[in-house]
Amino acid sequence: MKFYIRLLLLSLFLSYLYPASKKRFTDRQVAAMIPKYFDRDHNSPNIKRIRIYGKDEQKYLHLEIDVNRNRYLGELDYTLSAMANITQYAKYPFDVFIVVMQPVVRSEEPEALRSNAKCTIDYFIHKRISRKRWSEKCTTISSDLETFVTPSTVPSDPVKMPAKDPDKNNMIKLILFVVVCAGCIGILVKRNSK
Repeated sequence: MKFYIRLLLLSLFLSYLYPASKKRFTDRQVAAMIPKYFDRDHNSPNIKRIRIYGKDEQKYLHLEIDVNRNRYLGELDYTLSAMANITQYAKYPFDVFIVVMQPVVRSEEPEALRSNAKCTIDYFIHKRISRKRWSEKCTTISSDLETFVTPSTVPSDPVKMPAKDPDKNNMIKLILFVVVCAGCIGILVKRNSK
C-alpha cells in the first residue's frame, strides 16, 4: 500500500517538473529580450525597430538594424543568430524572420532579408543544415522593401494567430498520463484491499 502511495506521489511530483523544464515566452517577452541580447555584446548592430505581427497566416519577427557596408562586421549573421536563439523558446513559434538593414551612409539603399524561421533555427542552433543550403533554400535578399515590409497596421493579436502551440498537446498528454496512472494505482489498491 505504501509503495503505491509513493509511486502516486512520485508521478505527481514528476508531472509538476515536466512543464517547468520547458520555459516558453510570449511575444511581448520575446520582443523585450531582443534588445537585452544585443546590449550584452558591444559589436552587435544598433536596433532601430522590433515588430511582431501576423500576415498571410504566418507569424513574423521583423527587426531593423543599422549596418556599415564599408566594413563587414557580421551584423546580419549576428542578428539572425540572436533571433534564432531567442525565438526557439517562443510560446507560439515564428514562421518568418525579416531583417531590414538600414545603411549608415544615407546615399545607399536599405536591403531586407527574409528567412524561414524553422530553417534558420536549424542552421544557427541545431546545426542540421549547411550554410550553403540555408542561404539557397531559406533566405531571400532584396532591396525592394515592399515585398518584405508589411504596411503600417496594428500588429495582430497572438491569440488570433493559428494554433501551433506544442505545449498544449504536451499538457494534454501529461494530464492523460497522470489520470491513467492514478486509475491504475486505484485499481491495484482496490485489488490488494480485497
